[in-house]
Amino acid sequence: MSSDSFTFFKSQIGMTSLETLHLGSPFDYEKQVTLVMITDAPSPDLREEVLRPFYNSMLQRYLLETRGGAFILFTSYQLLKRTASDMTPWLAEHNLPLFIQGDGIPRSEMVRRFKETSDSVLFGTDSFWQGVDIPGDALRNVIITKLPFLVPSQPVVEAKIEMIKARGGNSFSDYQLPTAILKFKQGFGRLVRTRTDSGLVVVLDPRIHSKSYGHQFIASLPKCKIRYDKTTTLTG
Repeated sequence: MSSDSFTFFKSQIGMTSLETLHLGSPFDYEKQVTLVMITDAPSPDLREEVLRPFYNSMLQRYLLETRGGAFILFTSYQLLKRTASDMTPWLAEHNLPLFIQGDGIPRSEMVRRFKETSDSVLFGTDSFWQGVDIPGDALRNVIITKLPFLVPSQPVVEAKIEMIKARGGNSFSDYQLPTAILKFKQGFGRLVRTRTDSGLVVVLDPRIHSKSYGHQFIASLPKCKIRYDKTTTLTG
C-alpha cells in the first residue's frame, strides 16, 4: 500500500514529511470475515421512531444468525439506550445475556463478563469502537448501526471545520470523512484478533453503498467476503 494512505494521519500530527511503512496483516480476512450490507436500509437521517423498528428487526436477524456473541456499535448514546430497552424482552426470551455501556459496570468488568458468556450481546458507543480486545469465539459478530461521522455541532469539531474552511480546504473530504473512515476501520477491527477468529461485520447504514464516498469505507478495509442482504428477505 502506498504511503499516501497515511496522509490524513500525518496532517493530524503536523508532520507531513514523515517516511511511512505499511505492513500486511497476518490474518486471512477473506476466509475469516464476511462484511454484510443492507441494500434497502432506510436513511439514517430519518426520525428515530422510524429507524428503531428497522434496527430492532436487523439486530434480531443477525443475532440469531450468530447466536449472540456480538458487539452492537452505536454513535449515539441516546439511541443505544432506547434500542437496548426495545430489545431487552426479545434478548431475554432467547437467553442472550445483555451488557449495556453506561449501566454502571466498568468497561473492563463488562468485557470480562462478555468473554465468559459466549452468547452475550454488548451495546457500546465510542470507547467500544477501539481499544477492546476479545480474541476467540466470544465475539463473532460486530454490528455497526451508523457510519461514525463526527457531530458537526460539537465545539471542537465545529472549530476544526471552521479552521479548514478558513484555509480554503474542504472540511468533509479533509476531516470529517477520513475521521469517520478511521473509526470505522477500528470498529471493524474488533472482530478478528487472532488467526482463528471469524464472523460477521454487519453495516446497517446504507450510505456505505449508496453514497459516492461509500466505496472509500469499503476500500479502507482488508479484502474480505461481501454479502448483500435486503430487509424484505429478512423480515418479510
